[in-house]
Amino acid sequence: MPKKPQPDKMPKPYIEDGNIEAHIIADMLRIESISSELKEFKEVTKERLNKLESWIIAIVGLTFTTLVTTVVGLLMKML
Repeated sequence: MPKKPQPDKMPKPYIEDGNIEAHIIADMLRIESISSELKEFKEVTKERLNKLESWIIAIVGLTFTTLVTTVVGLLMKML
């Protein structure tokens, strides 16, 4: 049974490759891109949560006001 030929080129790690500086710069650029996307995501999320907080406060305030008005109305009818 014939043996399969072995590939001549094996993947080389960055250190064995002659262009390590280019790999480092590319990695640094990727890190910078990811960190800027995270900052943008953080700002957008903060804005959305502020809007959500405002809506929750409004709903709770409206519910409380309605409850107090209903209780006062019932007490007025009973007395």
